[in-house]
Amino acid sequence: MSVTQTRAVFEKAMKSFGFPNGEKIAVAVSGGADSTALCLLAREFVRQNGGEILALIVDHGLRPCSARQARLTAERLKQKGIPSRLLFWAGEKPVSGVEQAAREARYRLLSDACRAEGCRTLLLGHHRQDQAETFLIRRAKNSGPVGLAGMSAVRMTDFGRILRPLLGVCPADLREYNRACFMDWVEDETNLSDDFDRGRLRRILTPEQIDEAFAQTLIYGKKRRALEENAAVFIRENVVKSDRGYLLFGQDAFRKLDRETGLFCLGDFLRFIADRPYAPRSDSLAALADKICSAFFRGATLGGCRIAPSTKKQVLVWRELNDLPDPVTVEGKQRFSWDRFSFLLENPLPFPITIKPLEHHLRAQEAFPRRAFCVLPALFDNEGLFIVPHLGYKRTKITCQVMFTPQAALCETARWTCPVT
Repeated sequence: MSVTQTRAVFEKAMKSFGFPNGEKIAVAVSGGADSTALCLLAREFVRQNGGEILALIVDHGLRPCSARQARLTAERLKQKGIPSRLLFWAGEKPVSGVEQAAREARYRLLSDACRAEGCRTLLLGHHRQDQAETFLIRRAKNSGPVGLAGMSAVRMTDFGRILRPLLGVCPADLREYNRACFMDWVEDETNLSDDFDRGRLRRILTPEQIDEAFAQTLIYGKKRRALEENAAVFIRENVVKSDRGYLLFGQDAFRKLDRETGLFCLGDFLRFIADRPYAPRSDSLAALADKICSAFFRGATLGGCRIAPSTKKQVLVWRELNDLPDPVTVEGKQRFSWDRFSFLLENPLPFPITIKPLEHHLRAQEAFPRRAFCVLPALFDNEGLFIVPHLGYKRTKITCQVMFTPQAALCETARWTCPVT
């Protein structure tokens, strides 16, 4: 693919997504060849179509040279007239599961930065080979049609949307684009490391295998799209989601769903309530679906959620108490977050407050599902329960607003989007 063709594919993808005039677009940039080319392509796009871009550079702190490379990337982008912001993954790093933990930290940092900067669109640099690798990794783990569709070109989030306009572009073409723009990039040696699944794959995959795997994602993508369309209808007609962090769905209506749509919906419910990037495994979802459809269903736990019968032949899905994050203590802050909630105090408090689940510090209210009551977020001072924003309870005149802001979004419209090639 020529440089002109690469730019044309990118512009075709971007225009298919649709952009309001003057939108500010964030671009995730690692400093590698792929994300660097993405940033250069985005710069040309906003020059021609209006708007502005901001490069977000994440330093995971996993390599001794990562801080230096992040600064170098920012300087290179500055020379091309592209503003940037450095983001840091602070704190201790896990001994095992580093790849997954780093991915989750990266998305969290990028999402927070988009909200802070007022960017409703985030561009990611995943390309054709990344999509093929995703398919092969998931197939080895016996994923169903949802997982085998790979990465969607569009993903809705709480701040807006994540777009992958390069899924149909080969990495070699992105490197060539950088060279044509006289732009250097950083080489990450871990990309070919045998310590990671993708690194091992990249060392052995042939171009023919990549093409075949990519073609398979398009086939499964059509199946996933159909599943999402069916699920969206069910969710719009039979699901009640609460800004208090739980949802209800009709048990009888769920029993009438075809098997694949039912499993997709169930996985989407659990992923949304637990605020996780992925649903539980299909075999676990199948076992849970069988229980829900049974006349003797009494309750279950899966994927960080509790699931149990509620009133009016509904099923309640709420956060599992033992899966909640550790309590967080803040002082002098007006805005802060915990679990899936964002808080805004009328004024910052001059003393420490701790955010943790309410548990049994108040009696359950009649209008509230009793089982979900104990996982409501509550604020405590050194004297005990201080504020429960959802219930209007407080031992102060200060007002505290709370918003339900999970990063995961419920499938209320079909969202899987085919890569533009």
